[in-house]
Amino acid sequence: MVIAFVKELWRYPVKSLGGESLSTAIIGAGGVCGDRHWTVYDPLAPIIRSAKQWPRLLELRAQYLSSPSPEDYGDAIAPVRLLAPDGNSCESSDLKACEDWLTRWLDAPAQLKPRAPRSDRAFYALPGERTEQQIAGEIGLNAGEPLPEFGAMDVDVATVLQFHATPPGFLYDAFPVHLLTTDSLQFLADASGLDVDVRRFRPNLLLEMTSPAAAMTEQGWVGATLKIGEAVLLVDSPTARCSMPGRPQPGFDLREEKGLSRAMAKHADRNLGVNARIIQPGTVRTGDRVQLLPGRRGTGRR
Repeated sequence: MVIAFVKELWRYPVKSLGGESLSTAIIGAGGVCGDRHWTVYDPLAPIIRSAKQWPRLLELRAQYLSSPSPEDYGDAIAPVRLLAPDGNSCESSDLKACEDWLTRWLDAPAQLKPRAPRSDRAFYALPGERTEQQIAGEIGLNAGEPLPEFGAMDVDVATVLQFHATPPGFLYDAFPVHLLTTDSLQFLADASGLDVDVRRFRPNLLLEMTSPAAAMTEQGWVGATLKIGEAVLLVDSPTARCSMPGRPQPGFDLREEKGLSRAMAKHADRNLGVNARIIQPGTVRTGDRVQLLPGRRGTGRR
């Protein structure tokens, strides 16, 4: 059954930086080809950083200078250019220059690094186990707001993320693909009256339903299997949102939207969009049909 079409495709070359809109994407075991193959690294901690800790990363954008490959790591990863809103830029061909450039921009020691193989667990490790206080700070909870319910998340993933910034071998937060529907954006816009530009939420795929409704449509897909173009995805869990969508992104002319975090908590239990796993890799294009496959539902958890 066709339920939607692919409206937009996105990849984000550098974790937490603004990304690139695509017309065609190869989805492999690690998600969209080229998605989050680079990261900004704190050499003092040492730790992978994101905009949850360094919000000014959201002010920057990144673009590839050559075509990425799905399986590359380290020196083999395609080069990127980082761009600031004022027009200044740096390129990964000179990592020392990028380090100086990022350090000036962030006012903290920072390095641009490619993702490391899964075997290099030290690259992905946290200094210690995540605490509830750290999680609350990263999410940007409002005063008195409880932690989101993470019970729907895969147990293995949740365990790994207690001790690692990201799943070893990858730089996405938890799952390889993030799906969002125009239904959910319209629902949040109607409920809050705020700017809900899709670029605030960093999905890989934005889906437009064949029968639009101002509702949190994709939340009903958890455990379901979707065929999108050539790829087949298992919808694993809701995507818990932090305060990042409300922050300014001057590279895309997006102003600060201070009430967005509170609106997501009030109207959507902080869940907007869904996380997905790859069942079958394949090419996806804008305009491709999205099919809900029969008889392949599960819990989305192990």
